[in-house]
Amino acid sequence: MLLATAFVLGALLAPAPRPAPVWASAQIVAQALDATVSAEELENLLYIRRAASEDGRATLRHLAETKLVEKLAAESRLQADEAELDRRTRAFDLDIKKGGDAEGLAGHLRRARLSREEFRRFLTLAIFQETLTRRALGLGDDKPVTADQQRLWIEEELGKRGFQPLAPPWKDGVAARAADFTISGPEFLSYLRKRLPADTLEEDCFQLLLEKRMLARMPDLAPEKLAAAVQAELQRRRDEARLDPKNKGIALDQILAAQGVVVERLREDPALRISALSKLWVERSYDAETLKRVYQDEREWFDGHYGPAHEVGFLFLRAAGFKNQLNPRTFEEAERELEKLRARARTREEFRELAKVLSEDADTKSAGGELGWVSPLSPRVPREVRDEVARRLALPEGDAQGLSRPLRLPNGVALLWIARRRPAPAWETMAGHVRSELRRRFVEDVLPRSAVVLLPESP
Repeated sequence: MLLATAFVLGALLAPAPRPAPVWASAQIVAQALDATVSAEELENLLYIRRAASEDGRATLRHLAETKLVEKLAAESRLQADEAELDRRTRAFDLDIKKGGDAEGLAGHLRRARLSREEFRRFLTLAIFQETLTRRALGLGDDKPVTADQQRLWIEEELGKRGFQPLAPPWKDGVAARAADFTISGPEFLSYLRKRLPADTLEEDCFQLLLEKRMLARMPDLAPEKLAAAVQAELQRRRDEARLDPKNKGIALDQILAAQGVVVERLREDPALRISALSKLWVERSYDAETLKRVYQDEREWFDGHYGPAHEVGFLFLRAAGFKNQLNPRTFEEAERELEKLRARARTREEFRELAKVLSEDADTKSAGGELGWVSPLSPRVPREVRDEVARRLALPEGDAQGLSRPLRLPNGVALLWIARRRPAPAWETMAGHVRSELRRRFVEDVLPRSAVVLLPESP
C-alpha cells in the first residue's frame, strides 16, 4: 500500500479525538486535572508494552520503508512535483467527500493526528516509490504500477540491504539496522507514539495519569512498601495464569513475551502498579470493622451481585411486535415455538443441545446457552432474566430448578433452564468482593476517564 494512503486510510478507523487545547507543549502529550504525561514517559511505556508487539513491528517496518525511499529518492535526485501533489491532494479530498464525509481530507487528517505537511511528505514519498518501482521494472513514466508491485519492490530492496528489526532490549540503542541505515530506539518510539491509534494512546496515558494521582493521594507511602505490593500483585497474576486451564501450563511471562511485552520491565507497567496501589489504599483506609459497615450499609447491592445465584441456561429466539426483514417472527409466534421446544428439553443436556442448534443469541449459542451464575443484579444479563432468577431464589432450591415458561424480552423470547443454586458466600469471600468494589470506586474517584485529554503534536 502506498505510504500516504496507509496513513489516510488508517484514519477511517481512528475514533474522533476530544477537543484539545492549542497550547500543548511538544513534550507534554496528555493531561488530566492536575497531572500530565510527557512524551518521554509515554514512550517508556510504549517500549515496555508495544515496541515488540504486532503493531510495533509493523510500525518499525513502515519507518524503515520510509527511510529507504527517502534515501533512494535522494540518490536518484528525485524532486517533489508540487502540481502533482496538489492534484492528488484534491483527489483524496474529493474521494473522501464522495464517501459521505463532508469534512473531507481535513477531517481524516485530524482523526489520524497527521498535519497537512506530514501528509504531503508521505504523499511525496508515495510518488517517489511509484517512480522507483517503475524504474526497477523498466516501465515508462506514464505506465501505472500496482500496490503489489510496489510492495514486492520495497521488500526486495530491504532484503538486499539485510534489513533486520531487533527485539528489545536494543543493544547500543538500535531498534533496526540495514546495510546503509539504522533506526535508533528513540527515533522508533517517537514514530510509534505518533502513529498508534488515539484510543490506544489514550488508554496508556490514562493509566500513567491514574498512577500519578494515586501516588499523590498517598504521599507518605514508602517506596519499599510499594515495591513489595507490586511484586505481590505480579506473583498473584503469575499464579492465576498458571492455574488457568486455558493457558495449558504456559507461564504468564511467556504469554506476555509472545505478545511483545518486555517482561524484564513489567514492574514499571502502570497497570500492575495501579492494582497494587488500589489495594494499599483500601488496606490503609478500611479495617475489619469499617469493611463490615460498608457491606451492611449496601447489603442489597453486594448480595445482589455476589450473593445467592443460580446457574442459568438460555435459549433465545429473536422477535418483535410485527414481522419485517429484520424480525423473522412476532412475540406470539416465538412463544409458541418455544412452548413446543419445552417438551423436547426434558433434561439440562437436552436443553444445551437445543440451544446449540436453535438459539439466536450469538454470545451463548456455541456454549449451549450457558449464562453461568446469575444473581438478581448480575451485569450484562437482561433484566427479565435477573427478575426470574430473583423469583426462583425465593423458592426452596428443589422447587426453583427446572425449565421456565417462555420469557418475553425487549428483542425476543427466551427459555431458561434454572440449575443449581449458589448459596450466600462466607464473610471472608464477601469481604473480598467488598474490597474489590472499594478499589474500583477509588480508581473512579481518583481519575474519571473523561478527564483525560490527548494533546496535539506541535507542527
